[in-house]
Amino acid sequence: MMVLLILAAFGPYIGPGVRTEQVAVVAVAALAFLTRAHLLASIPPLVTLLIALIATYVALAGFASLGDPTAGVGYKPVGLWAGLDNLLLPIAVLVAGYLVATGTADRARLIRVAAMTLVVLLALNTVAAYLTLLGPSPLDELLPRWWNSSGQTSTAERAATMGRYSGIFNQPAEAGVMYSLGLIAAVYLLRHRPLRLAAIGIVLAIGGLLTASKIFLLIGLPIALWQTWRGAPWRSRVGSVLALGGVLVVFDYQARQPDSPIGGVLLDAWFNPQGRKGSLLSFYTASRLGENSTLADAAGLVFDHSPWFGFGLGGIRVAYDSAWVEALVMAGVFGLLLQGAIMAVLVACWLQTRKWADPAAVRFGAGLVMVVVAGSMGLSTLTSNRVTTVVWLLIALLLVRPPAARQEPATTPAAARPPLVAQGSGDRGGRPRRDAGEQRARAVRLPV
Repeated sequence: MMVLLILAAFGPYIGPGVRTEQVAVVAVAALAFLTRAHLLASIPPLVTLLIALIATYVALAGFASLGDPTAGVGYKPVGLWAGLDNLLLPIAVLVAGYLVATGTADRARLIRVAAMTLVVLLALNTVAAYLTLLGPSPLDELLPRWWNSSGQTSTAERAATMGRYSGIFNQPAEAGVMYSLGLIAAVYLLRHRPLRLAAIGIVLAIGGLLTASKIFLLIGLPIALWQTWRGAPWRSRVGSVLALGGVLVVFDYQARQPDSPIGGVLLDAWFNPQGRKGSLLSFYTASRLGENSTLADAAGLVFDHSPWFGFGLGGIRVAYDSAWVEALVMAGVFGLLLQGAIMAVLVACWLQTRKWADPAAVRFGAGLVMVVVAGSMGLSTLTSNRVTTVVWLLIALLLVRPPAARQEPATTPAAARPPLVAQGSGDRGGRPRRDAGEQRARAVRLPV
């Protein structure tokens, strides 16, 4: 079911406003609820709190939708169903992911399968994105089915005119988040296999660079390098740095060629900001923050017309470009508070994983949380199309404590327990493989 959901997140539109992702999530959630609803009795308190916060967010946005909240604003709403989809899909994916993961004894295998599926699909997406920049191809008629169902010019088509290619993803920022998660997943899977990690890392790095997404460049890529340095042997560290350096050099060279279709102008400016206008904050956030903030326009409309409850589920037709502005537009100041609480609960869930999960999975979870929290300044990382399903599935797998871990005696030292998420990653002799970071973590881990 995990593979099905991740595959569906990469699926096309199958009707007006209907994505493969939505149909698959509803089907899997319904099946999981019908067959494993009894497992909800063991749901962890923090996950219950997380669902309650999202449900409260939905209720407040629904309350704000009553009447005509956008009257006199000058902007039309996006649509009630779009807002409901954004806020209800995370609950459905989290509950379905929890029920599927809890009903399976080998959590480690689920994580590996989910990570491998994500990495393979992103590698294929890199191929699709690269083919689109080479010239006319059959993909030119096929990819629009993934971008929108309205037949209008998509964000992906407009981005391509700037040398930004994101494959099946409509928004380069969405692709940037997914490539960030994919690169971190690759480090988790292949940290003890330097050549394979370097090879797949090159493919995913090319895909991320083709999007020219600052979320990938400034958040995902540094996190993946940090995770490689922390949890992999020296051969993987050196190989990853050399591979990435080579990709950046070749990419920059190609981008500088006359009439190059690659977004070299954007990347060159970001790597060499000396000639920028305005502050570094404004420059690297594409004027979302800093002087003349584009987010200030949307926020100003809320504070002028409906500061406490916002404009409801329908929102308004302005660029949000931030999970925080989206929360403000849909649920006002209360929405901002709820968004902050949701992020805080995710951090709390990760902090708990350090007591029961394998160090490699803890690092994977840390990378996930950092991408979600830091990336939320430039994209709604918890509610965006396609990103939603993958992010919340990984949350269910990496941050939600399995019942087996919660039922262990409090007097059992962690070092004496079998690792919950490191099974199957042994050496050729069958012995579990541990890196230096894992050894240090085991040496200082306290009893739970």
